[in-house]
Amino acid sequence: MSGTPTSNPSDTGLSSNVAAGLCAVFPLIGGIVFYFIEKKDQLVRHWAVQSIFFGGTWFVVWIALGIVDQILIHIPILGILLVVLLGLAFSLGSFILWLLGVIKAFQGTYWEYPVISEQCKRLFPKLGA
Repeated sequence: MSGTPTSNPSDTGLSSNVAAGLCAVFPLIGGIVFYFIEKKDQLVRHWAVQSIFFGGTWFVVWIALGIVDQILIHIPILGILLVVLLGLAFSLGSFILWLLGVIKAFQGTYWEYPVISEQCKRLFPKLGA
């Protein structure tokens, strides 16, 4: 989804794009805070939900990756290599998605994280509004 930048004041007293950007900068926690504070501004609510989806997914995948790492680490040489490669891929991928979200949020555009948002909307239809 894409939209036009906006700078309407939100319930927090911040402009819409700044409040949305803060949601994206602090995934999960920022999203939860702004989800409950902001009631009117749809851009901020959109980014609050996106932040909750991204932060929650990141946390779950991080735990799952830790479990997989503990299994793979017992394979000599190849296991350590796989652990390093998986960790690097996860870190780089999540950083790129986080950075894209921050840029889009501060620009004031509606954007959804690929795959993450679609799956989370299926699991939590009332949150996605």
